[in-house]
Amino acid sequence: MRRSPKSHPRPPTARECATLERLARGMTHKMIAFEFGISINTVGNLAANAYKKLGVHGAAAAVHAHRDAHFYCGTRVGFGPIRERLQASRSASSCR
Repeated sequence: MRRSPKSHPRPPTARECATLERLARGMTHKMIAFEFGISINTVGNLAANAYKKLGVHGAAAAVHAHRDAHFYCGTRVGFGPIRERLQASRSASSCR
């Protein structure tokens, strides 16, 4: 794997930015994992990679740095509202 030089760090990916946005809203890793349809460990890895790329060591600092440098992200990514998935799972379980 080829690494970027320190003077030109890679920006966070769209998924990493979306993870930071949800952390800023107060969502837990478990809630984010449910919304994205991925494992809780993957959410942790996405957050850790974003922290490293932003040069910070925690969620609060990462959210603050992300807000200051949001232009790196480009377009925002929509992963679908969580309410639709909750309603679908509830209706599927009530049909049984």
